[in-house]
Amino acid sequence: MQESTARQLDPVVVEPLQQPQTTPKPAPQVQAAPSPSKRFSPFERVLSGICGLAACALCLLFLNAQTQLDANNRTYQDVQTKIATQNQSVTDLKQSVGELSNSSRLSSYAKHMA
Repeated sequence: MQESTARQLDPVVVEPLQQPQTTPKPAPQVQAAPSPSKRFSPFERVLSGICGLAACALCLLFLNAQTQLDANNRTYQDVQTKIATQNQSVTDLKQSVGELSNSSRLSSYAKHMA
């Protein structure tokens, strides 16, 4: 008997691969996080009240300072306007003095008086 070194194989029937069946997973239900029934302690209430009052006081102080600054600016502008008016008046008076002390005018006035 002569045996062949090659093995004799039975014809293998290849079956088509089946797609694994995916079973639809149910969507996970979102559960609301349990709300803690913890309330604020009396210290926290007092502290938040004090913080609120401090914030309101700070706002009022800021508004007051802003109002005072505006009033000071208005006063400053009024003083500047008065200074400019006085300077213009002084300039006008200097011009009048110059015109009245003109030598030709003084000599003509002296001739009329003599």
